[in-house]
Order: sequence, then structure tokens, then C-alpha cells
Amino acid sequence: MEQTLQTDLEKWRLVSREHFSHITPRYDQGREFEQKERWIEEINRRTFIGTDDWVLDAGSGTGLLSIQFAGQIGGRVLGLEPSRAMLRQALQKEKPTNLEWSQGISEALPLAKDSLKAVFLSQVWHHLSDQEQAGREFFRCLKTGGSLFIKTYSHDQIKARWDLQSIFPELMPLMLNIYPDVPDFESLLKNIGFGSVTFQTTQRENDMFPSQLLTFLREKAWSMFSFLSPKGFAEGEARLEALVAAGDAPVPFPEVHLLVIALK
Repeated sequence: MEQTLQTDLEKWRLVSREHFSHITPRYDQGREFEQKERWIEEINRRTFIGTDDWVLDAGSGTGLLSIQFAGQIGGRVLGLEPSRAMLRQALQKEKPTNLEWSQGISEALPLAKDSLKAVFLSQVWHHLSDQEQAGREFFRCLKTGGSLFIKTYSHDQIKARWDLQSIFPELMPLMLNIYPDVPDFESLLKNIGFGSVTFQTTQRENDMFPSQLLTFLREKAWSMFSFLSPKGFAEGEARLEALVAAGDAPVPFPEVHLLVIALK
């Protein structure tokens, strides 16, 4: 079982790196429906950000969250992204003056010790090549009293997803393998040295048209689609086409997340 998990993780990271090098022009389209203000409110509620304080958006992609953070957080924001293609897309966008971009990886932050007040990762943790090393880097760079925020999925949330249950069942075991669950986060982050680790589950009711999910699939707007086998892709596509042909009625597709909050 351990060998299977390690193989899945290694293959996932290889496939996802390739995915992000090609998806850049369509990346934003698959994430426009996500709420962003919710996470800004949570950071501001739990951590005082002064005008000279830095907030790190690790794995910032094309800058969707970084730009919004900079517009609504009192301090300065650094968007750190390993993909050159993603970073080029971010650089084309108009940005607030308190936002900077940098290419780099979370496992070797190009930052000084005690230089950050908050770190935020949005659906990035499962892509990290060495999660423990990244956690230690976040701990090193956070000031005492600073906070690490990890937006991810719990295993219960993954198991409840309609798309994984009904359209892409092939992906369910993979998703449960690559996403750490609550006990995994608590053990790892406390062993690194974080003083408290708390969890907050969120759910916002939302619907999605099968035709919308079909577009996301064909454009591989979500990295998990790059992991489908040809058979799994064809079967998922056929299921969605049938729903579209039957009237394209919207299906419940709640936006759910697990927010991991670790305090230094």
C-alpha cells in the first residue's frame, strides 16, 4: 500500500507539472467561480497584518488570489510560483503596488528567517514535492505569531464529491492518496514546531451545468483531468454528454474546502 501511494504521488507530481506548463491560457477559466473574499477575511481575522508585513501566496499560479489579497490586505504580498508559464501570465495583469512576483519553490523559499506574517496556499499542498521540507521553510520564514493557511480538501469532502462519485470514479482513489487528511496535517505541522493547528470546514452551495464540467474536462482546466486514463476520460466524457443531451440540468456542486490554520 505504501509503495502504491508513493508511486501515485510521484506520477501525480510529474503529470501535474506537465499540466501546468500547458494549461496557463485556460487556467483562470476553471477557477473563476471560487470565492476569494472568504480567505482574505480569515487571514485578517486571525493575523494582524501591518503595512510593512509580508504575506506569501505560495504557488500563486496566474495571480488570481495574489492580486485580490494585495487589494484587500493592509500589508505587502509576494506571489511565489514555480512555473515560468504561469508567472508570465501573472505579469501581464495589472497589479497593486504592494504586490511582487517571484519564481521559486516552497521547499527552498528565497526569503529571510522571520520575514513573513502569513503564508497562504490554495490547493497547492498536494502538489509539493516535499511537504515536510516546505512546512519547515514556512515555519522558518514566519515571524513568531504568524500563521500558515492551507486551503485543501478533507477526505470526507473528497468522498462526497458528485463528479468523483458519478462521472470520474477512476479518480477517487487517486484523490484520496494525494490529499493528506486532518490527522496527517496535525501530526506533520506540530512535529515541525507549530504551536497550534486548527481546522475549519467550509461549504458554499453552488450548482454546475454538466456542459460547464464537460468544457473543463476537454480543456483539462483542473489538474486531476490530466491523470485520467484514456478509458476514464472517454467514459467521463460520455456520461457528461448524456446529461447535456438530456437537458443540461444543473447539478448540486457545492464549493467545499478544508482550511488548515497553523500558528507559529
